[in-house]
Amino acid sequence: MAPNILQGVVFVALAAASQLPGLDTVNAPSPLRPEVRWNLPWPDSSKPAAGYRVLDGAEHFDLYHANPDPGVFSHHAHLGYHDGVVFASWSNHLTPDEDGPGQRVLGTISSDGRTWRSPFEVFPSPDRMEHKDLRPGGDWRYLQSVGWAVVDGTVYALAECAEAGAQGWGRVARQVAPDGTLGPIFWLVDNPPGPRESLPRYPDLTDPAFTKTAARITRYLADPLQTRSTEYLNGASWAFGLDGQPLCEPAVFRRGDGVLVKIWRDRGRAKTKRLYASVSTTPGFWWPAVQTNIPNCPSKVAVGTLPDGRTYLIGNLVTGHDPIKFDLRDPLVLALSWDGMNFDWAASIRHDAPPLRFSDLRGRGFAYPSAVATEDALWVIYSVGKEDVAVSRVPFDILKP
Repeated sequence: MAPNILQGVVFVALAAASQLPGLDTVNAPSPLRPEVRWNLPWPDSSKPAAGYRVLDGAEHFDLYHANPDPGVFSHHAHLGYHDGVVFASWSNHLTPDEDGPGQRVLGTISSDGRTWRSPFEVFPSPDRMEHKDLRPGGDWRYLQSVGWAVVDGTVYALAECAEAGAQGWGRVARQVAPDGTLGPIFWLVDNPPGPRESLPRYPDLTDPAFTKTAARITRYLADPLQTRSTEYLNGASWAFGLDGQPLCEPAVFRRGDGVLVKIWRDRGRAKTKRLYASVSTTPGFWWPAVQTNIPNCPSKVAVGTLPDGRTYLIGNLVTGHDPIKFDLRDPLVLALSWDGMNFDWAASIRHDAPPLRFSDLRGRGFAYPSAVATEDALWVIYSVGKEDVAVSRVPFDILKP
């Protein structure tokens, strides 16, 4: 029997068994039930910071302040870390236009997380940069920041290339040195699209100069713990829950018992405002995602493991609306769990987001976090109203149980 058929048979059998009367499934672990739980008071949007404690002792630093030049849209921020240096990248557009024509990737670097270089262009626009309204046919190309890869001691920036309607072409990469020196841009696929207008053609993985490097980066990204929130090429960042709910933007952590847990946010019109979770105990196979009781506005979350073994979950763990029409992405909350299943500690990293300066087309908030744990602190990057980019340093000694 083929492996995929066998897995389907096992899933159907377990699903049926879970419904048998008298079978004690209440306490037994089961991949068909939520494997993560919210053991905290429910967020209250009528209270400051939604009723969460505030992380006294956290430090906050501005990386990018939006202006018409070089751009008023910033989002999809990511952090990387290697050998004492912190790397940051984010999507950027001249107009308040998410994933608009010609969206590019900016970045910056810091040797201490407090003092940052002036932002620079990591990946230039892959198309003519202009507002979507000027391209009514929906025929445009854009880049989205998807973070960093550290391979053989070398740091590479990564971006996803797509066209309007989420047509994916794959990823591009380039080396970024600790002093900001940039290497050549190359594709991680063998059949990239041709350039547009006067934009250069980048080599792909069939180019002998990049074949081995591209293969090493691809192997690095194949590790489930390196799951990226966006992957248009093969649809890995889009799914459906066991209940049929559309899901997106996954993040993966490993529990202390070795089980991999993938956290999803919901999407689409019918929003549950709960996170979903799926587990993997067999390499390459994930059980269907099931709804948890963890609140989420919804928005992308960041997950990982602290040096003391605790699992962190960072996101907009709230369920309310602002007075107009937007789901709240305020506050930005850090939750912790000792076993990777029961989240019983939470605090606000940032709250009371500033008003928007360039557009009323999106809500205020601190959103789409990415995080790295260094020797003495957790560093968290996020966009502020999809205009600015900021990073917070959370010392481990203020995360006491």
